[in-house]
Amino acid sequence: MSKTKSSQKKVSLHELNNHAISNKRQAMKDLKKLNFDELQYKNPAQKRFYNTISTKDITFGIGPAGCGKTYLSVHRALRELGDKDSSVDGIVIVKPLVEAAGEKIGFLPGDVEEKTLPFMMSFYYNMEQIIGKQRLQVLKDSNTIQVIPMAYMRGITLANKFVILDEAQNATPEQIKMFVTRLGEGSRYIITGDLAQSDIKNGKSGLEDAIKRFAGVHGVGLAQFKEKDIVRHSLVRRLLKRYKDNFQIMDEVSAEKTISMWIHDQGLDTPADGSKDDYHYQLKK
Repeated sequence: MSKTKSSQKKVSLHELNNHAISNKRQAMKDLKKLNFDELQYKNPAQKRFYNTISTKDITFGIGPAGCGKTYLSVHRALRELGDKDSSVDGIVIVKPLVEAAGEKIGFLPGDVEEKTLPFMMSFYYNMEQIIGKQRLQVLKDSNTIQVIPMAYMRGITLANKFVILDEAQNATPEQIKMFVTRLGEGSRYIITGDLAQSDIKNGKSGLEDAIKRFAGVHGVGLAQFKEKDIVRHSLVRRLLKRYKDNFQIMDEVSAEKTISMWIHDQGLDTPADGSKDDYHYQLKK
Protein backbone atom coordinates (compact mmCIF):
# COMPACT_ATOMS: atom_id res chain seq x y z
CA MET A 1 0.00 0.00 0.00
CA SER A 2 1.44 3.37 -0.99
CA LYS A 3 1.92 6.02 1.67
CA THR A 4 -0.13 9.20 1.53
CA LYS A 5 2.07 12.25 1.14
CA SER A 6 1.82 14.39 4.27
CA SER A 7 0.69 17.98 3.93
CA GLN A 8 3.41 20.60 3.87
CA LYS A 9 4.17 22.19 7.22
CA LYS A 10 3.14 25.83 7.40
CA VAL A 11 5.61 28.29 8.86
CA SER A 12 5.58 31.91 10.01
CA LEU A 13 7.18 34.81 8.16
CA HIS A 14 9.82 34.97 10.90
CA GLU A 15 10.87 31.41 10.08
CA LEU A 16 11.21 32.31 6.38
CA ASN A 17 13.18 35.50 6.92
CA ASN A 18 16.55 33.73 6.78
CA HIS A 19 15.67 32.11 3.47
CA ALA A 20 17.34 34.10 0.67
CA ILE A 21 15.44 34.10 -2.63
CA SER A 22 16.32 35.42 -6.06
CA ASN A 23 13.53 34.33 -8.43
CA LYS A 24 9.79 33.88 -8.76
CA ARG A 25 9.91 30.09 -8.30
CA GLN A 26 11.56 30.47 -4.91
CA ALA A 27 9.19 33.25 -3.86
CA MET A 28 6.12 31.21 -4.80
CA LYS A 29 7.51 28.19 -2.97
CA ASP A 30 7.81 30.32 0.16
CA LEU A 31 4.24 31.59 -0.23
CA LYS A 32 3.00 28.01 -0.29
CA LYS A 33 4.81 27.41 3.02
CA LEU A 34 3.59 30.57 4.74
CA ASN A 35 1.00 30.12 7.48
CA PHE A 36 -1.74 32.59 6.58
CA ASP A 37 -3.92 31.23 9.40
CA GLU A 38 -1.93 33.35 11.85
CA LEU A 39 -4.17 36.30 10.90
CA GLN A 40 -5.87 37.77 13.95
CA TYR A 41 -9.03 39.86 13.58
CA LYS A 42 -9.33 42.99 15.67
CA ASN A 43 -13.12 43.23 15.53
CA PRO A 44 -16.15 41.34 14.14
CA ALA A 45 -16.33 43.63 11.08
CA GLN A 46 -12.86 42.52 9.96
CA LYS A 47 -13.85 38.87 10.24
CA ARG A 48 -17.07 39.42 8.27
CA PHE A 49 -15.15 41.26 5.55
CA TYR A 50 -12.50 38.54 5.27
CA ASN A 51 -15.10 35.76 5.17
CA THR A 52 -17.00 37.63 2.46
CA ILE A 53 -13.98 38.13 0.19
CA SER A 54 -13.13 34.47 0.72
CA THR A 55 -16.45 33.29 -0.69
CA LYS A 56 -17.61 35.89 -3.23
CA ASP A 57 -16.36 36.68 -6.74
CA ILE A 58 -16.81 40.42 -6.19
CA THR A 59 -16.83 42.07 -2.77
CA PHE A 60 -17.56 45.71 -1.98
CA GLY A 61 -16.08 46.91 1.30
CA ILE A 62 -16.80 50.43 2.52
CA GLY A 63 -15.80 52.35 5.60
CA PRO A 64 -13.50 55.02 7.01
CA ALA A 65 -9.74 54.94 6.81
CA GLY A 66 -7.96 52.84 9.39
CA CYS A 67 -10.30 49.83 9.52
CA GLY A 68 -7.87 47.39 7.90
CA LYS A 69 -9.53 47.14 4.49
CA THR A 70 -6.22 47.26 2.59
CA TYR A 71 -4.39 44.84 4.88
CA LEU A 72 -7.17 42.24 4.81
CA SER A 73 -7.54 42.57 1.04
CA VAL A 74 -3.86 41.99 0.29
CA HIS A 75 -3.66 39.22 2.89
CA ARG A 76 -6.44 37.30 1.13
CA ALA A 77 -4.89 38.03 -2.27
CA LEU A 78 -1.47 36.71 -1.21
CA ARG A 79 -3.11 33.72 0.41
CA GLU A 80 -4.87 32.86 -2.84
CA LEU A 81 -1.65 33.36 -4.78
CA GLY A 82 0.14 30.90 -2.49
CA ASP A 83 -2.65 28.31 -2.52
CA LYS A 84 -1.73 25.42 -4.82
CA ASP A 85 -5.45 24.66 -5.29
CA SER A 86 -6.33 28.21 -6.36
CA SER A 87 -6.62 29.33 -9.98
CA VAL A 88 -5.11 32.73 -9.08
CA ASP A 89 -1.69 33.27 -10.69
CA GLY A 90 -1.27 37.00 -10.08
CA ILE A 91 -2.40 40.06 -8.14
CA VAL A 92 -3.51 43.30 -9.80
CA ILE A 93 -3.84 46.55 -7.87
CA VAL A 94 -5.98 49.31 -9.34
CA LYS A 95 -6.66 52.86 -8.23
CA PRO A 96 -8.53 55.70 -9.90
CA LEU A 97 -5.80 58.34 -10.02
CA VAL A 98 -7.51 61.61 -9.30
CA GLU A 99 -5.97 64.72 -10.82
CA ALA A 100 -4.15 66.81 -8.23
CA ALA A 101 -3.21 70.47 -8.69
CA GLY A 102 -3.77 70.19 -12.43
CA GLU A 103 -1.16 67.46 -12.86
CA LYS A 104 -2.40 64.46 -14.81
CA ILE A 105 -0.72 61.09 -14.53
CA GLY A 106 0.14 61.06 -18.22
CA PHE A 107 2.45 64.01 -17.70
CA LEU A 108 4.24 62.56 -14.68
CA PRO A 109 7.77 61.29 -15.41
CA GLY A 110 8.63 57.59 -15.66
CA ASP A 111 6.90 54.34 -16.59
CA VAL A 112 3.65 53.02 -15.10
CA GLU A 113 5.40 51.70 -12.00
CA GLU A 114 7.13 55.02 -11.35
CA LYS A 115 3.99 57.05 -12.06
CA THR A 116 1.85 55.02 -9.68
CA LEU A 117 4.35 54.26 -6.88
CA PRO A 118 3.20 57.13 -4.62
CA PHE A 119 -0.39 55.90 -4.89
CA MET A 120 0.51 52.28 -4.06
CA MET A 121 2.75 52.66 -1.00
CA SER A 122 0.01 51.51 1.39
CA PHE A 123 -0.39 48.27 -0.57
CA TYR A 124 3.32 47.58 -0.75
CA TYR A 125 3.79 48.34 2.94
CA ASN A 126 1.06 45.89 3.94
CA MET A 127 2.32 43.20 1.58
CA GLU A 128 5.81 43.60 2.98
CA GLN A 129 4.48 42.97 6.49
CA ILE A 130 2.86 39.73 5.29
CA ILE A 131 5.46 38.15 2.97
CA GLY A 132 8.64 40.17 3.50
CA LYS A 133 10.38 42.81 1.41
CA GLN A 134 12.51 40.46 -0.70
CA ARG A 135 9.62 38.24 -1.81
CA LEU A 136 7.50 41.27 -2.59
CA GLN A 137 10.23 42.75 -4.78
CA VAL A 138 10.71 39.48 -6.69
CA LEU A 139 6.97 39.16 -7.32
CA LYS A 140 6.76 42.78 -8.47
CA ASP A 141 9.75 42.38 -10.78
CA SER A 142 8.15 39.31 -12.37
CA ASN A 143 4.79 41.14 -12.79
CA THR A 144 3.13 38.54 -10.58
CA ILE A 145 2.06 41.55 -8.54
CA GLN A 146 1.33 44.47 -10.83
CA VAL A 147 -0.31 47.86 -10.89
CA ILE A 148 -2.74 48.90 -13.60
CA PRO A 149 -4.16 52.44 -13.48
CA MET A 150 -7.88 52.36 -14.13
CA ALA A 151 -7.42 54.56 -17.17
CA TYR A 152 -5.32 51.80 -18.81
CA MET A 153 -7.78 48.93 -18.30
CA ARG A 154 -10.11 49.36 -21.23
CA GLY A 155 -10.02 46.45 -23.65
CA ILE A 156 -8.30 43.91 -21.38
CA THR A 157 -9.69 40.82 -19.64
CA LEU A 158 -8.31 39.82 -16.26
CA ALA A 159 -8.36 36.03 -15.97
CA ASN A 160 -7.01 34.08 -12.97
CA LYS A 161 -6.16 37.28 -11.13
CA PHE A 162 -6.93 38.61 -7.68
CA VAL A 163 -7.85 42.23 -8.38
CA ILE A 164 -8.11 44.97 -5.76
CA LEU A 165 -9.65 48.34 -6.62
CA ASP A 166 -8.95 50.82 -3.83
CA GLU A 167 -10.29 54.35 -3.31
CA ALA A 168 -13.25 53.39 -5.49
CA GLN A 169 -15.22 56.39 -4.23
CA ASN A 170 -13.08 58.40 -6.65
CA ALA A 171 -14.23 56.40 -9.68
CA THR A 172 -17.18 57.44 -11.79
CA PRO A 173 -20.09 55.07 -12.53
CA GLU A 174 -18.74 54.69 -16.07
CA GLN A 175 -15.31 53.69 -14.74
CA ILE A 176 -16.78 51.13 -12.35
CA LYS A 177 -18.85 49.68 -15.20
CA MET A 178 -15.71 49.37 -17.32
CA PHE A 179 -13.78 47.85 -14.40
CA VAL A 180 -16.25 45.13 -13.42
CA THR A 181 -16.66 44.03 -17.04
CA ARG A 182 -12.90 43.22 -17.14
CA LEU A 183 -13.59 40.23 -14.85
CA GLY A 184 -12.38 37.00 -16.45
CA GLU A 185 -12.59 33.32 -15.54
CA GLY A 186 -10.89 32.33 -12.30
CA SER A 187 -10.59 35.92 -11.06
CA ARG A 188 -11.80 37.59 -7.90
CA TYR A 189 -12.44 41.27 -7.26
CA ILE A 190 -12.33 43.41 -4.12
CA ILE A 191 -13.62 46.97 -4.42
CA THR A 192 -13.06 49.21 -1.41
CA GLY A 193 -13.48 52.85 -0.50
CA ASP A 194 -14.81 55.46 1.88
CA LEU A 195 -18.02 57.08 0.68
CA ALA A 196 -17.33 60.10 2.88
CA GLN A 197 -14.00 60.85 1.19
CA SER A 198 -14.89 61.21 -2.49
CA ASP A 199 -12.77 63.66 -4.49
CA ILE A 200 -15.15 63.65 -7.45
CA LYS A 201 -16.37 67.16 -8.06
CA ASN A 202 -19.89 67.79 -9.35
CA GLY A 203 -20.47 64.12 -10.04
CA LYS A 204 -21.73 60.86 -8.64
CA SER A 205 -19.43 58.35 -6.94
CA GLY A 206 -19.21 55.13 -8.89
CA LEU A 207 -18.78 53.20 -5.65
CA GLU A 208 -22.11 54.32 -4.22
CA ASP A 209 -23.80 53.79 -7.58
CA ALA A 210 -22.40 50.25 -7.92
CA ILE A 211 -23.41 49.16 -4.43
CA LYS A 212 -27.00 50.23 -5.11
CA ARG A 213 -26.99 48.46 -8.49
CA PHE A 214 -25.32 45.19 -7.47
CA ALA A 215 -26.82 44.51 -4.04
CA GLY A 216 -28.50 41.10 -4.21
CA VAL A 217 -26.64 39.90 -7.31
CA HIS A 218 -25.46 36.29 -6.90
CA GLY A 219 -21.69 36.21 -6.44
CA VAL A 220 -21.50 39.78 -5.11
CA GLY A 221 -20.71 40.37 -1.43
CA LEU A 222 -21.14 43.55 0.60
CA ALA A 223 -19.26 44.50 3.76
CA GLN A 224 -19.20 47.64 5.87
CA PHE A 225 -16.94 49.18 8.49
CA LYS A 226 -17.95 51.98 10.83
CA GLU A 227 -16.00 54.46 12.92
CA LYS A 228 -15.96 52.07 15.87
CA ASP A 229 -14.03 49.60 13.69
CA ILE A 230 -11.04 51.92 13.17
CA VAL A 231 -7.94 50.08 14.37
CA ARG A 232 -5.38 52.84 13.96
CA HIS A 233 -4.56 55.21 16.80
CA SER A 234 -7.72 55.92 18.83
CA LEU A 235 -7.28 59.61 18.03
CA VAL A 236 -8.16 58.92 14.36
CA ARG A 237 -11.74 58.04 15.30
CA ARG A 238 -12.09 61.20 17.39
CA LEU A 239 -10.65 63.40 14.65
CA LEU A 240 -13.02 61.99 12.02
CA LYS A 241 -16.00 62.99 14.15
CA ARG A 242 -14.92 66.62 13.78
CA TYR A 243 -15.51 66.35 10.02
CA LYS A 244 -19.14 65.36 10.40
CA ASP A 245 -21.73 67.80 9.07
CA ASN A 246 -23.11 68.45 12.56
CA PHE A 247 -19.80 69.74 13.90
CA GLN A 248 -19.81 73.53 13.97
CA ILE A 249 -16.47 75.27 13.44
CA MET A 250 -16.23 78.67 15.13
CA ASP A 251 -15.66 80.65 11.95
CA GLU A 252 -15.94 83.94 13.79
CA VAL A 253 -12.85 83.07 15.87
CA SER A 254 -9.44 83.09 14.21
CA ALA A 255 -7.04 80.14 14.48
CA GLU A 256 -4.66 82.31 16.52
CA LYS A 257 -7.44 83.27 18.96
CA THR A 258 -8.53 79.63 19.20
CA ILE A 259 -5.03 78.58 20.20
CA SER A 260 -4.82 81.40 22.76
CA MET A 261 -8.15 80.34 24.26
CA TRP A 262 -6.97 76.75 24.56
CA ILE A 263 -3.61 77.60 26.07
CA HIS A 264 -4.91 80.17 28.59
CA ASP A 265 -4.69 78.66 32.08
CA GLN A 266 -4.79 75.21 30.53
CA GLY A 267 -8.53 75.74 30.26
CA LEU A 268 -9.57 72.24 29.34
CA ASP A 269 -12.68 70.48 30.61
CA THR A 270 -13.56 66.79 30.31
CA PRO A 271 -16.87 65.82 28.67
CA ALA A 272 -19.89 66.44 30.86
CA ASP A 273 -21.35 63.02 30.04
CA GLY A 274 -18.20 61.19 31.16
CA SER A 275 -17.78 59.70 27.69
CA LYS A 276 -14.55 57.78 27.17
CA ASP A 277 -15.04 56.25 23.73
CA ASP A 278 -15.48 59.66 22.09
CA TYR A 279 -13.23 61.54 24.50
CA HIS A 280 -12.68 65.19 23.69
CA TYR A 281 -12.27 68.49 25.46
CA GLN A 282 -14.69 71.37 25.59
CA LEU A 283 -13.21 74.76 24.92
CA LYS A 284 -13.38 77.02 27.99
CA LYS A 285 -14.34 80.57 27.05
